Amino acid sequence: MIRTAVILGAGRGTRLRPITDSIPKILVPVRGVPLCDRIVDSLIEAGIERIVFVVGYLSERIVAHYDRHPHSEKFEYIEQATLDGTGGAVRLALPTIEDDFLVIFGDSLFARGAVSSVVDAPAKNVIGVVEVSDPQRYGVVNVDQAGRILEIEEKPERPKSNLAVAGIYKFSGEVKRYFSDLPLSSRGEYEMPDAIRMMLDDDVPVAAVTFDGMFDVGTLDQIEELEAMDDAAFTESFG
Repeated sequence: MIRTAVILGAGRGTRLRPITDSIPKILVPVRGVPLCDRIVDSLIEAGIERIVFVVGYLSERIVAHYDRHPHSEKFEYIEQATLDGTGGAVRLALPTIEDDFLVIFGDSLFARGAVSSVVDAPAKNVIGVVEVSDPQRYGVVNVDQAGRILEIEEKPERPKSNLAVAGIYKFSGEVKRYFSDLPLSSRGEYEMPDAIRMMLDDDVPVAAVTFDGMFDVGTLDQIEELEAMDDAAFTESFG
């Protein structure tokens, strides 16, 4: 049973300026609803009892927003003062986590049921993935016939699959040490894919769970694309 979810929400969202000059990226509105509100609702619907926000840029606005939420008693906040990568964000949350946990990016739209499909997957360690037509643009996993991940690559020139990492992860408590032991990458960050590679190198089983879609909201053009969608099509895709 997964009780705790960690939402990564410390980034600046520079490609969404000028909106993010005054609004943290995870609260950028899409069709009148802050991005992360849909994620929070999905987590609560999936039975998550405790949500830890890793915050940084304009963190006070995130805290103020979710202090007004009907389930505000479920929320906690950790400040990522130095933006040192997704693995760095998870490392900050580890001391507060005693058992299995979920990690989710707070700035994306996910297909209906995506969170539940990862939470309810029988495997202890899971990466949510989506099928894409242009895998060169994404982190991509290669899997065996049973859906076990063999390899994870970042924006490969010659991808071995079209399964893109979608931004929802489930981890058992036993793998927390891989985040604690993460070395800095060549970019000077602690990166979550590196922790997963360390797991794979140690033959720790990690499964891929495919869901219907994900939309990474990273640019103003992408927001315009979402705003222009037909209401029925948007609801069908993202709820």
